[in-house]
Amino acid sequence: MKVLKAILLTGLAAVAMPALADNPPKPDRNAPNTVRCKQLTETGSLVVKKRICKTNAEWRAIREQQSQDADDLITRNRAGMNPNG
Repeated sequence: MKVLKAILLTGLAAVAMPALADNPPKPDRNAPNTVRCKQLTETGSLVVKKRICKTNAEWRAIREQQSQDADDLITRNRAGMNPNG
């Protein structure tokens, strides 16, 4: 009986040890320096995709530039459609 208890305690200790070890913190996916990869479809192709990897800060800068470009295009088109100049 003592042998069985010793075996069970040894087994439980072996199983519990990894749980007691320090786990490294998970990286923050939204941190500015975290790299994210996106698959973008090639223009004119239904199959070919290009994988582009950039940091979150770079993706944010691209998104902001594209929004600014779209706003500029809309503003210029509105000014061009005004019959009074």
